[in-house]
Amino acid sequence: MELIYSMRRKPLKCEPPHFDITSDPEIIRPICTISTCNIIAFTSLTELSDCDGDTWGGHVYVCDLDTPWDSHKVTSTVHPVSALEWDGEGKQLLVATTVGEVSVYGQKDFLLNEWTCLYTATFPGEHIIKATFFHNGRRVLALEKKPDAPVSERIQILRSTPTLKGFGGVACRGACVISSTGLVGALQAGEGTRAQVASDCLRSPRDHICAASIAHKNGNLLVAAAWRRGSKRGVRCAVCSVLRSNTSRASPLAVQLQPLPTVYLLDDDISPVSLCWWLRDDTDALLIAGNNLTLWKLTERSYPVHKLLSKGPVQGSTTPGGGPKTLDCFNTVSWQQAAAWPLEGGESATHVCAARLPPAAHAVLATPRALHLLPRDTHHYLVSRPIVSNGTSAPETAAGAGTPPKKIKYGPGLAPVSGAPTWKPKTETHLSGGAATVWCVELSALGSVAVALDSRSQLHVYKLLQPAPDVPTPLSVQHVTSLLEYSMVSGYDCLDVLMTLKSNIVEAVYERLTENFQRQAQSFQQYYYHSWLKLRISLCSLSGAWQSSAAALSALQLCGAAWAACAGALRDDKPDALAALAALLDDHAPPDHDKNLLALEAKMDLTSEGTLQALQPLQALRRPLQRALHTALTALAAMQPSNLHQMQHQHGYELWCAAGSAGALRRLVVLARACGRGGDALGRALSRLSMPHKPDLLEECALLCAQAPARVWDALPRCCVAAPHGRAWPLFFEYGVEPKSLRYVPEPPPFAQSDITPSLDMDSIRYMYLGGGRRAARWRQCGRCGARALAAAQPSRHPLQRAYDGRFVAACRCGGKWTLVSNV
Repeated sequence: MELIYSMRRKPLKCEPPHFDITSDPEIIRPICTISTCNIIAFTSLTELSDCDGDTWGGHVYVCDLDTPWDSHKVTSTVHPVSALEWDGEGKQLLVATTVGEVSVYGQKDFLLNEWTCLYTATFPGEHIIKATFFHNGRRVLALEKKPDAPVSERIQILRSTPTLKGFGGVACRGACVISSTGLVGALQAGEGTRAQVASDCLRSPRDHICAASIAHKNGNLLVAAAWRRGSKRGVRCAVCSVLRSNTSRASPLAVQLQPLPTVYLLDDDISPVSLCWWLRDDTDALLIAGNNLTLWKLTERSYPVHKLLSKGPVQGSTTPGGGPKTLDCFNTVSWQQAAAWPLEGGESATHVCAARLPPAAHAVLATPRALHLLPRDTHHYLVSRPIVSNGTSAPETAAGAGTPPKKIKYGPGLAPVSGAPTWKPKTETHLSGGAATVWCVELSALGSVAVALDSRSQLHVYKLLQPAPDVPTPLSVQHVTSLLEYSMVSGYDCLDVLMTLKSNIVEAVYERLTENFQRQAQSFQQYYYHSWLKLRISLCSLSGAWQSSAAALSALQLCGAAWAACAGALRDDKPDALAALAALLDDHAPPDHDKNLLALEAKMDLTSEGTLQALQPLQALRRPLQRALHTALTALAAMQPSNLHQMQHQHGYELWCAAGSAGALRRLVVLARACGRGGDALGRALSRLSMPHKPDLLEECALLCAQAPARVWDALPRCCVAAPHGRAWPLFFEYGVEPKSLRYVPEPPPFAQSDITPSLDMDSIRYMYLGGGRRAARWRQCGRCGARALAAAQPSRHPLQRAYDGRFVAACRCGGKWTLVSNV
């Protein structure tokens, strides 16, 4: 476990007394959660820019894992926020307060810095302590098979029962909440912004619930709630089902609770402060954190009974188990303590979380002064990282990466790894409980990073073991490749895996991922091609020496989007003159593509009125086709003798050396010629790329590139943690301040340099200028790759252009979220 970066914020002039050192569970502290898109959501009791303490209440912020300093406010509430949860797809965010107000927010126009409330619900007088969204019934299961087995056999997509079914068995969107009095409520979006609400109680006499956890299993919700009454402590468990009388949206909801055995904590000193389900397909396990950490398993047991009492059918259990079932036994379920992890130093736990997906099988325990990583199958910690417990020292910042804390007690939060240098102030001040303490920790979806939040809403991101420091390099490459393949099939963002990837295995992972994908079935390659291409771009962007390969792959990605839009226009009935163009759409006859291309490149009749009318819709794609021409010129310009010699000594990707990319460029060049965009001389040179390279081919390419100086270079300047900036961990940032030292500007090679190379003033998607000279009015920007695009709110355009733009509306071409930037 290694600290990647920590956030800092300006200290308050007047802080509440004993806020950090108190252990009162009634005090609302900041919480955080991370989505499957690697977007962090966290709360703060004051605004991040507030130094005077004038904004006390509840404030919810979101930020990308790669750019944590660029945080955006979702909403502000009068009362503190007590529950925060993402949905399974990372599109909706649930916010609940201490007075029972529950709101679900979604992005407006797919922008990370603009949010809108979708629907709300109210549970008057209830303090919401835990919430979760309904399950959509989609599970991605990783099976234990040999690495050389097909990906479709190692990773399977299963359709399980959703939490709430709608018309035709389709999963319905909604959420479930638990209050501090044991109330279990369900809400679903109804007409307008008011949600339908249903509720039930865990127990008729209300208990005081101090912690809760909810998990999904077999279409139901497993609920665990820690209660206390006087000196008694325990955890009540139940199976929650959300039902509806019929499939109509207007029909009322109903919540049914089936109780499970209660976990009674006999030790009076144990006071649970955090719960977390740790599920597997065979057993149900529950983590209970307090003065120590215990793991409890729900097992099925058989109790012998007298033969006179054993008549009739055998009574079973509510959960799958493994106990014998005989006619003279009574089968039931009970909790059994399976493991216990003591906490040293007299500290008590503040939060515990477990991995949510099968690839990761570990959990993280947070205490005020340490973080502990623990596995499931052993009774000892894998690694622990201490937290600075006083304000006498703080970690040293990386040179220029950020600024050290302006106030000693605002502190370092989490300590750096062992051996890291420390920054010491000129005058030491000993403060009681001066350092911020960690109160919440969450794991990413793929289990590669842990996000911790301290009492002052400062984020700390830790790298977890992948899989262990002493594992040989081939096994590490295999493990990382399996995680990337899982993210490719499941659709989850893999930034957390790429961010923690060692630089010495990036090339090996790229080659293994490419080799594995090319061995898959043709149907699998066709379905996941764009996801695989996006993974390759992300891997190449991690290394400074592979920026040319990343730019070439990005250009290929946009060429594929342009061809997909053009194919939509060619699928309709066309004149006989365009029969050869329509024949290129047939994927079942690739050998004939070369013949059709040669015929089209040699002679194309564009004088007839029917042909001109048929090609008229393609004029809407003139900018993507113009980009394809410039991409072809850049690919031919890369065939310089100096560049060819360099490619022999290092592995990479170039458009001219891949048959698939050369064929895609040839098809787009033919369409550009048909639309009158030029490129008459490019077809012959591109057709010769599949043949042995002769000296006259290099001379022909050099002559073409000298006549047309247009070039395309898609590796843009960016400022993010995962960029190859060369800064050592840990890094320290401040909210709202972009670290200049992390800004990485890839330098294009000589063959890609020209006076009209696309820059930051151009739309990276539509291949046009943003407008306004060098100061555009509004644009969308991606923090991960640095791409810019015009704002989504544009007047109606041609359907083909909307089809091309629609691929990059929800997210950038790299998978990052768009942020709206305005100079107005």
